[in-house]
Amino acid sequence: MFGRSIGCAPTLREKLLAAAFAEEEAEHSGRLCKLFEDLGVDPEAVFRERPPAAQFWSLDLDSWVHIAVFNFTVDRAGSHQIMEYRDSSYLPWAEAMGAVLEDEEGHYGNGVENLRAFARDKAFFAEFQKVYFGMLPITVKRAFGRPTGADNDYCVKVGLKRHTTEQVVNRYLEEMLGYMREVGLKFPPMTAFDAVGAELMPSTRAILASNQ
Repeated sequence: MFGRSIGCAPTLREKLLAAAFAEEEAEHSGRLCKLFEDLGVDPEAVFRERPPAAQFWSLDLDSWVHIAVFNFTVDRAGSHQIMEYRDSSYLPWAEAMGAVLEDEEGHYGNGVENLRAFARDKAFFAEFQKVYFGMLPITVKRAFGRPTGADNDYCVKVGLKRHTTEQVVNRYLEEMLGYMREVGLKFPPMTAFDAVGAELMPSTRAILASNQ
């Protein structure tokens, strides 16, 4: 995704940042491939089964506003997942995630910068809000998955992660909320989450309803 964003970034600074982020993401992928190989899984086979990023995230990779919303929304969702695995009971995974999280913090800082930049122009900000309305529900569904289930319970029980999916999603939204209120960005309506089949716990719905 960051590789494609180099072409549509509006300034030289943003192009250089996108190039740096693309290099970091490639290094992250290399770490994950090594873990797959250690577990006897062919990373090429995993890659072949994945849909293109644009399709998976409903993203226009040639639109700077889509890239900016992705950076603010999807990239940070990944960071909140990584926070869980940093202290995972599976030590190879925990060790790999420490360095990855440091890089992801920089990506999110850029996402917040972009949000503030779009907020300075009424028309640009309206476009950001429109794209965000579509992207956040998909992010909650695909980055976090179902909030409850046997797989979630098992991961917490054996220490693969430290918090339930409900807790991680709520932490993610609450952090995001502070930056949203700063510029007047609103959460999508509940109907947008229902439309994509995103499962929401009552506590999550309460956070979303606080800023609609």
